Formats: sequence, structure tokens, C-alpha cells
Amino acid sequence: MFRDLEYQSRVISTLDAYLDVLKDKKKEADEVAELAATKPHLKLPIPDFAKETWDALKASGKLPASRASIPFSPRTDGRAWPVPNVVLKVPTGGGKTWLAVSAMSRVMGKYLNRDTGFVLWIVPNEAIYTQTLKHLKDRQHPYRQALDHAAAGCVRIMEKTDRLDARDVETNLCVMLLMLQSANRETQDSLKMFRDRGDVHGFFPPEGEQQLHQATLTQTPNLDAYVDMFPMVKDSLGNALRIIRPMVVLDEGHRAISDLAFRTLYGFNPCFVLELTATPLDVQPRGGRNPRDARYANVLVEITGRDLDREGMIKMPLNLDPRQGTDWKATLNAALDRLKNLDRDAKKLKANTGRYIRPIMLIQVERTGSDQRSSKHIHAEDVKDWLLTAGFDAAEVAIKTAEQNDLNQPENQDLLSPTNRIRAIITKQALQEGWDCPFAYVLCALAASSNLNAMTQLIGRILRQPGALKTGVGALDECHVITHHAKTADVVDAIKDGLEQDGLGDLVLQVSQEDSKKSGKGSQKIKRRPAFSSHQIYLPKVLLVDGEDARDLDYETDVLSAIDWRDFDPKDVAARIPKNAQAAESQLQRIRLADNGDELLVGETVAVNPEVLAFDPAHAARMISDLVPNPFVGREIVGRLLNALRKRGFDDTKIGTGASLIVEELRKGLDKEQTARAEALFKADVAEGRIQFRLRLDGRNWQMPLETETSQPEGARQLVGKDGGPLQRSLFSPIYEDDLNGEERDVAVYLDGDAALTWWHRNVARSEYAVQGWRKAKIYPDFIFAVSRKDRSSRITVLETKGDQLDNLDTAYKREVLRYLSKNFSWDSTVPAGMLELVKNSGETVDMMLILMSEQKTKLPEYLKP
Repeated sequence: MFRDLEYQSRVISTLDAYLDVLKDKKKEADEVAELAATKPHLKLPIPDFAKETWDALKASGKLPASRASIPFSPRTDGRAWPVPNVVLKVPTGGGKTWLAVSAMSRVMGKYLNRDTGFVLWIVPNEAIYTQTLKHLKDRQHPYRQALDHAAAGCVRIMEKTDRLDARDVETNLCVMLLMLQSANRETQDSLKMFRDRGDVHGFFPPEGEQQLHQATLTQTPNLDAYVDMFPMVKDSLGNALRIIRPMVVLDEGHRAISDLAFRTLYGFNPCFVLELTATPLDVQPRGGRNPRDARYANVLVEITGRDLDREGMIKMPLNLDPRQGTDWKATLNAALDRLKNLDRDAKKLKANTGRYIRPIMLIQVERTGSDQRSSKHIHAEDVKDWLLTAGFDAAEVAIKTAEQNDLNQPENQDLLSPTNRIRAIITKQALQEGWDCPFAYVLCALAASSNLNAMTQLIGRILRQPGALKTGVGALDECHVITHHAKTADVVDAIKDGLEQDGLGDLVLQVSQEDSKKSGKGSQKIKRRPAFSSHQIYLPKVLLVDGEDARDLDYETDVLSAIDWRDFDPKDVAARIPKNAQAAESQLQRIRLADNGDELLVGETVAVNPEVLAFDPAHAARMISDLVPNPFVGREIVGRLLNALRKRGFDDTKIGTGASLIVEELRKGLDKEQTARAEALFKADVAEGRIQFRLRLDGRNWQMPLETETSQPEGARQLVGKDGGPLQRSLFSPIYEDDLNGEERDVAVYLDGDAALTWWHRNVARSEYAVQGWRKAKIYPDFIFAVSRKDRSSRITVLETKGDQLDNLDTAYKREVLRYLSKNFSWDSTVPAGMLELVKNSGETVDMMLILMSEQKTKLPEYLKP
């Protein structure tokens, strides 16, 4: 990690070039500002030196080519002064912390011309906070040694609760770590960093010096102050930072893209902001706001996955083996065989070179809790028992879940140590951010079909190359993903998503799939019937359209992130909370031995401990974070709910007693409101033409494939028609019985027997055609069929079928989405220059519908009329 890497040298070299220009432009801007101050009648405009620097680098071709069309996005502090801001796009595992330390010393020396000062280092979560703090405080660690070298050994590593004195900043390089949640300015009075502290010294005038306090406020207008009788600046950490004007290092910068986060960050009046992220985000304005309000990532350097691969930093290619059988133990056995082969190669490497590697397997399961063990789900303890049966020692298996963390055991904490024996780690969800073990080689995803998202996040855990150096042994320079009973296309998409989330999207082509015959799978390709072998079939997609640009609508980016929760009023939630709510603890029974010493058990009611009745707003905000992603806004909503409850007469004791119920009801209210707001946003964008559902003449449609895939072997039982003969109108042939469930077979046979129908196709969920609505989950219709009309036009119908037992809110949502999209279907009327024109059949339409199985014979015929 700390050897001389070409791409890291390129980052620093580009930053040096940027700082050289920035320094000159800043000097020119200061001279103009000085002249403007002495001769105000000239009304001289003060240049934006940050923008001029960016334009100069762009003109000289030193910015990433992939961002050539992205304009510079200015940043200003709380006084409306320009703030230089650059983003280093570095994939996960590329040494972002080392680059941050190196860049910090460059900014302090080349731009600020000093080796003392203040750096505010903001991290996204507790895991990364703890890890970064540990490394920076360790004088033997390369990160700390680099800082000591830059500041001649005068370095102070601080946390927000530490005492701060102006003399420390004058004589040391002070680096204060802060979590993103702590830095956010939700309500200043509620956060310690914006309160009078008594241990922040030397930054503010003495108490009672009114004129000096006024002068300080004039110089820095965004300071917090008491203004009841005369102005007095608060002795708070937040105010000290505004006066210091720190350099800011923002780790995982893509997490701080909200308006609130930006106001908070730049409200500290930083002199320079350095962002590091694997996935920079550009934020577009919504709701008719001026396009100039867009906020782009100012990416100075872009490091790709291939850069890391060339340096031997990651294990590539990634080998994928998606197993379709129903026996999870067979899948686990295949993964174990892979691990054994790797272990054998690792021992040979040790014998030949002395280099130690102990390959580890990560195993994703469906259930972990002691009360969730059943035969229906793959449980962590079942997997551990099987591994012990397969020859593992108990010391070689660790379970890492919310309930159990074997990795915290003293002997297990250093996974890279030769004395550590761990060879398999069992988990359910993704391991915590910041978790790093380059000995992880194999991911056995036994829960891939039910929890693809967790598998996606686990992908990055097996990519790091031990020692950041290739071994020269092919098997030890690659990694493996073995999945259980999950569709291949879904797994490939999940792996692609995982690589993209880690900034390694350019490596997707290096994902290789195990040969199906070698791995024992019986999949085969099925081609279209000869009559349709060259027939082009298109279906419209739900697209986000901006001028001539169009892309698939993304729920997270285009719908969920667009919901503005800042005006949410939880008064209805507060009104539902009963005043006589009881604490859950008071309902518990404790079972103990009788006092007389006999083995007789007696029960007693648990007395409620007053200390546990306090309502924790921070905890409540975390409990709604999946509904309100922005933790700052979530905290404000919790605050409004508490205010509403207090207006109803709830005191702290009553609020603490009903804490569990309050959070539960808040989640219900937010969930309902989320759906309503998402639907309103979606339909408003459809009305404005920003979201479109149409067959486009520029080719941006979904095209029916010329072949499909089945897991059924040749010779399997085929589905037959009403007369017992082979199907006649299926787009692909043959159709196997086991590829459809019982209800789907009935619909398929019904469609195939209608003379007006031209063709029909069973849409494969999760891998073929889907439509995106205003909820996260896409709708994968069950069938697609075409009917020829008497006027020679045609109608393509997309059909979603549901069993009567599923006629619920989800069914109602799908019915409304399909109805609404059908109503808003249209054809494009123009063909952009250079695009191939799509043949447009006169009168062709696309209808989408949802019917219950009991409605099949009454509603389906309406869509089969010629």
C-alpha cells in the first residue's frame, strides 16, 4: 500500500499542478480585492480564483477526459467567499487515506505556505472513524509518519470533545476527526459543537468587550452570537472553526451531497475542501429550479479499476459459479473445494517464497438469530455444523452477525497473522464499512436469491490483493463468487453493481463465468420459432429524459433522493400516540429460583428502571434512516415529533415510557408518506415530460432477445396445449413445464389457444423486461403477447398475473402503475440526426394490465379481441 504506485504519483502530480495555478490565481484575486477596498468607487469585480484555476487546467487538458462535458461547480463559504474544492475519484482499496495525508501536506505547504494550522477530517461512519483515528495516533504508522514529516513532528490528533486553544493551532498541525453526522448543522442549539463549552480558548474577545465582539462579527458574519442586549460571540467549537478557516478533508464525499450537508460543511468557512470518493455524484436541480443550481463534483483526478489492477492491488479476474440446484450443501461443498485448492497453492507459495497467505471464505446465509433456526432457511449455525462435519476445527469458523461477533475474540482480531486460524466467516448482511481482509478469496452466497443487495455489498470484501502485490500464481491472484439457486443474470448484475459501488465499474468485463458443463449445470439456450427468428420486437422503457439525453429511471437516484422530507409534519403521528402507553419493559416476566432454595421457578413482574425510560432522539433518527436517508433531516423530524407530543402534554417520563411505540408509529407514518410523495413526484415528472414511457425512434427501447435460457435439460417434459399437442404460438420453443408454476401454465395454455393472438412470451423475472414505478421494486410482468387487429395494426400487451390470495396493497400498486403507464404510452415523433429509424407501425399500441387469476376468463378476452 505504501510502495511507490504509479497512479498515486499521478494523483499527487496533478494536485501539485493544480495548487501551483491556484496559488497564482489567489494572489491575483487578493490584489484586486485590496485595490477594490481602497478604491470602492471603481466597483472592481473580484475574480473567482477557484473557477479561473479550474478553467486553466481544463484548457491545458489536465482534467479527466470522462468529465470534459461537466462544468465547474463553484463553492462558497458562509461569508460568500470562493472556496477551492477538488475531488479525487479513487476506487475502494486504492489508498484514499494515504492520498488524503499526502494531499494534505501539499495543500498546507504549496498553497497555504505553512506547516501548522487546522485540518477538519470528516468521515462517514463510526467504523471508518475508529480505524482512521487509530492509524493517525500511531506514531509508527505511515499515515502519522507522513504528517510528522510535513509538520516537523508538531502534530496533534484531536476529537471534537478535546480542549482547543488558539496557541495549539499556531504551533501545531491540528487534525480533528469528525463524523459526518456530528458535523451537520441540524439545530445549532442542540449540538455540543455549537454551544458555549468553556474549553475553547483564544479565538474570541473577552466577555464584555462589546466593540471587539462586534468587530469579530463584522469580519466573520456567520458566527453564532448572543444578541439580546449587545452582541457576544459564543465560545463554541463551531465558531472557532469558522474563525480558523480549516482545510477540510471529506472522506466518502458522495455521502454529503444534500443542501443541508453543503451548508453545514461550507458554513465552517474552509480555506480548502478535498473530497475523496469512489463514486462522485452530480446533483441536478428539481422542481423548475435554475439549472445553474446544479452541483457537480469537481473531479480533479480519476483513478480506474484498471489502474489498481495494473499495480497488483486487486484480485482479478473474478470467477463466477452460479449454481442452480436446490441443495445448499452442494453449493457450499463446491466453494469449499475452491478454498482447498487455494489453500494448497498458498502453502506452495509459502514453501517457495516465504510469503504467507491463508485463503478465507465468506459465507452469506439467510438467518442468524437463535430464534430463527428452521428447516426453511439456511441458518448460520447450520452452516457452521456442516463445516465442522466437513473437517473444520471450531477455531477455523467465525460467525459475524449483529447477535454474535466471533471476530472480536482476541485470537481472531488480526486476520492476517500466521497464528490466526480463521478460514471461514459466516455472515448475513454486509460486513461493516472499513472491514478489510485481503485474505478473503471466496464468497459463497447461499442467500443470493433472497438478498442480492447484501451479496452486492460483500463483493468488495474479496477483491483486495494480499500485500497489494500479485503473487505470480494465477489462482492466488483471482477471486471467486459461488452462488446458490439464484438466476445467473441477477448475480451478474449484482456483481456489476458491487464493482461500480466500489468505483471499479470498468472491470466488469473481467468477470468470467465458470463453464456450465464443468460445474454440472444443465442450462441450455432456446431460440425463437423460425417464423419469428428475425422479427424485431420492441417495448417501451420508463426513462428519465433531459433534452436529447435519456436513461433508465433509477429509483434511488431519481425518485427516493428527490423526496424532500424537510417539510414533513409528524403531527398526525403524534396524535395517534396514546397518553397511557406503557413501556415494553413493564410487560416482561423474570423467571428465577424460589427463595427457599427448592428447584421451584417463580415469576415476577419486572420493575421499570427510570434510567431506561429516556427517549434517545439519535437512536430514533437511526431507526428511520431507511425511510429518511439524510440523518440530519431525520433528526429534525424526530425533534418535531417530540415538540408535538409535548404540546399534547407529554413530559419526558411519558415520552420515555412510550419510546418504542413512538418510533413504531413514526415509521408507519413515514412509510405511508414516502409512497404518497414518491407517487406525486413520479406523476408530476410524467406530466412534465421528464419521465417518459414511449417507444423511441432513437433506439432506446427494450428489445426482445433472439434467444432465452432455461435451466431445464434437453428431454425435460414440455408444456402442451389444450388438445394435448405442442404449443403453436409461443415466441420461443420448446416451453418446459418446470419453467412455469401451475397458474402460469394455465395462462400460457389459454393464450396459446386463442386464434387472434400472434405470439406470446413468458417474461423471465429479474432478467428480462421490467418497468419502474414510484416504489423501489421493479415490476416484472409475467407475460407479453401480441394481437393482430382487423386494420392490420397490432397491440402488444404486457400482462401481470396474481393469485387471488395476493390481492393486497402491493397488487393495487402494480395495477395502478401499469394502468398509468399504459395511459401515458406514446410514440416519438422525431428522429435525432444519425439515429436509425425504428419502423413505426400505424396504430400500434402497448397496453399493460394486472388481473387476478379468478378474473382470467372475464378480463383476458377483452385484450385478445382482433
